[in-house]
Amino acid sequence: MGLFYHAKKAVDEADVVIEILDARFPDLTRNTEMEEHIQRKRKQLVFVLNKSDLTTKETAEKNKKELSKIAPTVFVSVKQKQGTAILRNELKRVVHSKFGKKNSRHRKVLVAIIGYPNTGKSSILNALTGRRSAKTSAQAGYTRGRQFIKLEDDLFLVDSPGVIPFLKRDDIELALVGAKSPNQLPDVEGAALGILDYMKKENPNSWTENFGFDATDSQEMLDRIAKAKKRLLKGGGADTENTSKIVVQDWQNGKIRV
Repeated sequence: MGLFYHAKKAVDEADVVIEILDARFPDLTRNTEMEEHIQRKRKQLVFVLNKSDLTTKETAEKNKKELSKIAPTVFVSVKQKQGTAILRNELKRVVHSKFGKKNSRHRKVLVAIIGYPNTGKSSILNALTGRRSAKTSAQAGYTRGRQFIKLEDDLFLVDSPGVIPFLKRDDIELALVGAKSPNQLPDVEGAALGILDYMKKENPNSWTENFGFDATDSQEMLDRIAKAKKRLLKGGGADTENTSKIVVQDWQNGKIRV
């Protein structure tokens, strides 16, 4: 309740709202309720597909094409330092289009950044401003307080608690989007198997590309990963629970690509 309230408040005081999505699964990281609120308040929405380096070019382009039907969409990879300049230019274009180039120079235009935990809200803000202006962490809701950060003469970023809380998500979705760490998941093995299933569905070659081998199904794949990483039980069987934690952690840290 508190997080959602603060996210809505950030939207209410802004002129332009950036919604950070995970490029690997934008639909899972969109919040349609918040988007409807943005539309009702007549704010300009901009989608940012972060972590675009963790998916294939074909998938990224397909997702961008679909999202662009709703709002301007930009690729960004903070980790690879890609897309930030394009995003800054897109923001300026949107502002000048909405308010007029001349009028925007005579008023303070506020930009809010919102997104689910671990999508990269604070990292995007830091990349846009070119400095470590907001503290970052993989922990949900880490950003605290509220500050205005100058981006251009007429453009200011509002850094407020714009993290959107996850509600009614299963363990697989929570693991996919990084909302819960491996140790917080009641069924970490089920989550790991779900991640492996998702990888195979999105890219049939993803197992081989990431692990160096393939398997007939996710359970066999998890067993093979355990043996490859020498995560074995006393009797020599695969330690799938600890291996599952590694798979989930590597996925959330961006070590696994789709």
